[in-house]
Amino acid sequence: MKRRAAPLRGWLRSAVACTLIAVPMSDFATLLTSDDGTRATGLVLDSAGDPLDRATVLVYEAYLSKGYSPFCPTCWADCGKRVLTDASGRFRIDGLHPGLKFKLLALKRGYSAAFVENVDPLNGPAPTINLKVHATVEDSTRIVRGQVVDRFGDPVPDAVVEPQGVFAKHPWGRGWMFGPWLTADPMAVTNEQGDFEIAYDKPADRMILKINARGMAPKLIDESTGSDRKAITVTDGITIAGRLVAPGGKPVAHAEIALTTYSRASGTSFGTLRIGTREDGTFSLPNVPPGRVWVLFPTMESLASRQLAGELVPLNAGKDGQTLDVGEIRVRAAHAVRGRIVLSGGGPIPSDAHLTLSANDGRDTQITDPSPDGSFEFNGLARGIVRLSPAVKGYDLADPFAGELVVDGDRDDILIRMRPAVR
Repeated sequence: MKRRAAPLRGWLRSAVACTLIAVPMSDFATLLTSDDGTRATGLVLDSAGDPLDRATVLVYEAYLSKGYSPFCPTCWADCGKRVLTDASGRFRIDGLHPGLKFKLLALKRGYSAAFVENVDPLNGPAPTINLKVHATVEDSTRIVRGQVVDRFGDPVPDAVVEPQGVFAKHPWGRGWMFGPWLTADPMAVTNEQGDFEIAYDKPADRMILKINARGMAPKLIDESTGSDRKAITVTDGITIAGRLVAPGGKPVAHAEIALTTYSRASGTSFGTLRIGTREDGTFSLPNVPPGRVWVLFPTMESLASRQLAGELVPLNAGKDGQTLDVGEIRVRAAHAVRGRIVLSGGGPIPSDAHLTLSANDGRDTQITDPSPDGSFEFNGLARGIVRLSPAVKGYDLADPFAGELVVDGDRDDILIRMRPAVR
């Protein structure tokens, strides 16, 4: 018996759901239709600099040029638009929304795929994309082969597969190595049948791979190498919704909500998922992988100018397809940290120096450039522990723990002493 087709499938279902939640009906038509005069252009070449004819270039993700988007990156109507390059390797994607910047994906059979990020059509052509020839690997002990399908069993094309770890024999013995640089290709992309293969540069036992399909929850898999093709099912995931409010109950609009897994051990993390709040302070973050413990927080950068700060909210993700409403997340009056960086022997701070403040166990950061006299200031801090990490060429912290601070109020007395680096 044939299965009845679902009315909306895969990334389209998630995109429409996200759009309907995030946009007032008066603005709905505007976001689904774009200014035909805005287009992304660029050039696709091979590694020798020769043009590639009939390479596919598609809009993989979209972001607001300024501010924090209430849409997930693949929920915009522009996502999924694609064109083929001409004989000179040039492409043009018409009808793009003028307030967005884009992440483009270039593909061609026989070549490794490549991304180009932060493409703003209003700033001119995209950076040139160079595709390398994809070397054929015959040794099955170096390869993981798979087919990505949705929950209906239908193939999912254009899913990006990225290596996170490889279990193999190394000079020090057998074990895991982690990092996206491990495999011969930094990523693979599924074809129309949902198939992919990704290879290590020598025989291996297993690989941890991250699967990103547009409009679906990312997935981490641990699969063995070999000639067999594994079926990998991706799903919609869960939606996390809530409302950000200031003291007194006033909604906090146009702030950024971030979400990370509690565990950030190598091979277990999905990175940081982000979404913006709407005018009424609400947010809706779709396609969150189920079955994990997460922590959610409003980012310092988005609240600092308002002298507000938020804290970590722990979450236990539910079952696939559910919506988890976390209710109101109340931010509080923020604290500030001010001080100076002082070089041994005196002298001004170099112009290329910068200072990073990390909070929420390193999940959230701010970066500033200290003044020539070394003075600096950070705002938007909640109560807790932060770490200050200065980067001054040729210098190290005189006390390696001097950057650790307890913030329980404004701090105006921070002195960071640095000494010449010993190399």
